[in-house]
Amino acid sequence: MESSAAAPLVNVTGEMLAPVTNAITSNLGALLPVGITIMAIMIGVSLIPRIVYKFF
Repeated sequence: MESSAAAPLVNVTGEMLAPVTNAITSNLGALLPVGITIMAIMIGVSLIPRIVYKFF
């Protein structure tokens, strides 16, 4: 059941990535605050228990 066929190589070009970069840069005003908020929540969830356990 072994196959000797190799997976075809895919060359990713700048033209293929252009829609992705355009979408990110055009929506950066909305993505940045959402990303910062999610990061702050993740940091807060990890730091708050450490601070509480330190004092109690």
